[in-house]
Amino acid sequence: MKSRPAPRPAPSSLPSSRQGAAASQPERPAKRRRPIRCEEDLKSVALYYLERFPCTTEKLRIHLGKKLKDAIAADEARPTDAWRWLDQVIETLTRVHLLDDVAWSESRASTLHRRGRATSVIRRDLAQKGAPEAAIDAAESSLGDDRKAIDLASAVRLAKKKSLGPFAKADLAPARPRTPRPGKPPVSDREAAMKVRQRHLATLARAGFSFEIAKTILDARHPDDLAELLDRDR
Repeated sequence: MKSRPAPRPAPSSLPSSRQGAAASQPERPAKRRRPIRCEEDLKSVALYYLERFPCTTEKLRIHLGKKLKDAIAADEARPTDAWRWLDQVIETLTRVHLLDDVAWSESRASTLHRRGRATSVIRRDLAQKGAPEAAIDAAESSLGDDRKAIDLASAVRLAKKKSLGPFAKADLAPARPRTPRPGKPPVSDREAAMKVRQRHLATLARAGFSFEIAKTILDARHPDDLAELLDRDR
């Protein structure tokens, strides 16, 4: 008479490789916070942050404010002294041009323009990062005087990067008829091309471009047509 195999242990009783790996790893030590007991300590924190993350005055003020709240809670600084240090550090960094909202905004706007973003999106991005209105206006002016030409140039960059319109790797119309799915009517070449065009329009719209700009890009038959438009607008 054959013996029955031993029953398998329940899944919950089996050791998990992930749990075993997690249990074998030592706990990471808590990140040490830099104490802030004077203005120089706060300035060091500010310089360390700017070295890693260039930013606007407002964003740095928010970051330092959080650090000061921790310092006050740890009895390292009195509130009246802490907020006075903050104002003095901001003033010092601005005076030596380590904080410059206009320069930062112009650099950020140029980067976004090269990535293919519309001026409306660029302005919104700068505002969200704390740039004042005057710095945002200066940043837009640094891109050029004609907003439509700026957006067209940026849209061409995006179309080239995303293979939209005349930069598409294949024509909008499919080269061969599509096989219809079971239970669905066949899709004509025209319908397929229209769906591709709608996707391209949506990509340009999400980047902030107007319908007029998007239509100009997608109506171009060849990339050279867009190059001529750009040369004409310069």
